[in-house]
Amino acid sequence: MRRMGKERMVRPISNKTTDKLFLYLRDLLYYPNRAELDFKSLPEDFQELGEGMFSFGEMLKEMRTLAKDLSRGNLDCPLPSSDNELAASLKSMHATLKHLTWQVQQVAKGDYEQRVSFMGDFADAVNEMIHQLRERRDAMAAEMDKLQRKTNDLARSNFLFETIAGTIEEWIVMIDSDTGEHLFANHPVADELASDTLESQLYEILFDYAKAIGDDEGPRTEEFPLISDYAVQWFSVIFYPVKWYEHNAVACVLKDITSEKEQIQVLENVAYRDMLTGAYNRHFGMKLLNEWIRDKRHFVICFIDMDRLKYVNDVFGHAEGDKYILKIADILSTFSPDAHVVRLGGDEFMLLALGFSIEEADKRFECLRRELIADDYVSEDGQVRYKRSLSYGNVEVKEDNTTVSSELLSMADEKMYEYKKAHKLERRE
Repeated sequence: MRRMGKERMVRPISNKTTDKLFLYLRDLLYYPNRAELDFKSLPEDFQELGEGMFSFGEMLKEMRTLAKDLSRGNLDCPLPSSDNELAASLKSMHATLKHLTWQVQQVAKGDYEQRVSFMGDFADAVNEMIHQLRERRDAMAAEMDKLQRKTNDLARSNFLFETIAGTIEEWIVMIDSDTGEHLFANHPVADELASDTLESQLYEILFDYAKAIGDDEGPRTEEFPLISDYAVQWFSVIFYPVKWYEHNAVACVLKDITSEKEQIQVLENVAYRDMLTGAYNRHFGMKLLNEWIRDKRHFVICFIDMDRLKYVNDVFGHAEGDKYILKIADILSTFSPDAHVVRLGGDEFMLLALGFSIEEADKRFECLRRELIADDYVSEDGQVRYKRSLSYGNVEVKEDNTTVSSELLSMADEKMYEYKKAHKLERRE
């Protein structure tokens, strides 16, 4: 008996013919690339056996080649000859895989009626995948149909909106909230503005607001001015987040409220302004003082008293006294751009200034007082008619303040009288 193994073969030595056949069979199984057999060179009694072994070897090589191609997914490989019975199962698998490939290609094209009826569990998995794909396609088609109907409805609604919007007086401007693109306007915007430069300013402001409005946010109302070199226009705008065709948009409904603002300003001047000087009146001043106390602001409250106003009224008349009052109001307005000047009544003023310490306020008032004294009032005949000056008292109010407004004003008033007494000798009547 002969025993074959890949690593080692143990066999008894017989003759050269059997050795040649045995070596061919061994190479055929384990080293096919070097397996060679010239069966015609065998002894006549062994040629038929050798020819059979050679044919077997060729079929085995074809089967090996096909198996390797299939393992690599190469379905366009050449097939073994028709009389190769050894490769019959592999050829059948090749045909199955070719057909399965075609079916998958049909599924990829949208043919979800394909069914795999072979290959057991694999066929079940493929069929389930096709079933799920068909369900998803049908669901997507239904959703697309629904979306298309919504799009058509939206287009009709937008057309109706454009038609109606053209008949109303308010401006309606539609802008893309992502890009700022101008999508619609029911009236030529530029025609309604005081200058050509205001149109771009308007769209910039609207876009800034539009970017800040969320899709789920309700209507939002804002007021803002458009300012040019020679005009100020005020607008009230209601913003509505909407879908405008394929755009995320904001509908802006604008109303020119310039005249209303002007009327309000007139009313505020009557309510909050002193009619003679234009400074704030006592009502507004106390309101502002209480607000700053409530908000824990750091500021100074300054109580100012005009020196010798009674003397001017008695000697030169009240018209001259009014000029003196206007001069004091004017010089107090230069204390700081952010200061608020309040006429409490008669010859008394209050000044409120944020962020000032008492030392800074005292220093600033001394400068104003010296400026006032140095600016002599000269009459038409060239004579100095009277000296103008003021007395003041300052109280610094810090964030931790607990004193009420009336007490703070009294404290500043007391400091003013102390100052007036200390500088009495400087005044000449």
